[in-house]
Amino acid sequence: MSEDKEKLCRTITNDFYSQGFGNTPMLKYETPNGSAVYSKLEYFNPFGSIKDRGAFFMIDHLIHTDDSIKNKIIVEGTSGNTGIAIGNICRKLGIKSMLFIPPGTSEETKKELIKSGATVIETNEPKDTTSTETAINSAIDIAMKQPETYVCLHQHGNEFNYLSHVYTTAPESEKQMGKLPDAVAIAMGTGGSIIGNAKYFKGRSPTITVYMLQSDQTSYIQGIRNFLKAKDKTIIEKNISLVDKMINVNERDASDGVQKLARELGIFVGFSSGANFMGALKIAESRENINVYTVFPDSGVKYSEFYHNSGILTGMEIEDLSTTVREMRDGFISFK
Repeated sequence: MSEDKEKLCRTITNDFYSQGFGNTPMLKYETPNGSAVYSKLEYFNPFGSIKDRGAFFMIDHLIHTDDSIKNKIIVEGTSGNTGIAIGNICRKLGIKSMLFIPPGTSEETKKELIKSGATVIETNEPKDTTSTETAINSAIDIAMKQPETYVCLHQHGNEFNYLSHVYTTAPESEKQMGKLPDAVAIAMGTGGSIIGNAKYFKGRSPTITVYMLQSDQTSYIQGIRNFLKAKDKTIIEKNISLVDKMINVNERDASDGVQKLARELGIFVGFSSGANFMGALKIAESRENINVYTVFPDSGVKYSEFYHNSGILTGMEIEDLSTTVREMRDGFISFK
């Protein structure tokens, strides 16, 4: 990395913390074989997810490098958390935003996107209503055709997406753990979280094993993609050497993780968080005395209706968990 880019990243990092982002709590879950899973609770970010980090870095980068950004409209294709983060951060920083979403976006998420202040446009995706491909392409297309008015963040290929984790998430986590993990296990979404954390921790110790979790080819877990099926995976392809192994997770893993965390620990997480937890837990249980690090991208609040309709959690469980989901207990929570 050039000296100028390093300096810019440090400036953005200072802006990030001064705006009240980051420094989220961490959960330590110990297993009977002496291993442990350390999970970063990212729903404690101001706008509710790990995407606050990447969105802030990508937007603040534009503020520092494009003098006309306040007169433009930031556009992005999204199905949830990134859009919520972009809309809210743009409003906070005085910038207009426009979000393209697939028709299968949940009503709960749509409400949050509209509430963020962004202009929300639903695309037509007849083959797969949950696919973001048309939404992503719509954002790229309008920015290419009208560059004087629109600028696309392109989160799947924007290096400031993963640099947000190199400069904030991973250093915070090392400090909280008080040591380096033996393994990193994070699911593939845009690639920002897994690659950013992998780049930081591999830089600290090349012996750390990086597991990239991916949904199997028959499962739909919002926020997690399959490497072979994913079309836009620029961040991952450019940094694939950081990944040591790929592990499949499925909808049952995600459900089991959500239930285990809710019923045993009283922690209400999103569906991809459940998958991350179970993926990391399986690794921890496979070897004695190792520490596995992962992240919980968001809480279960937006998934309440899905959890209830799918029988993952009861209505009473969801109601109880929803009232305490953002309660700050301690910066570090430990369970055996």
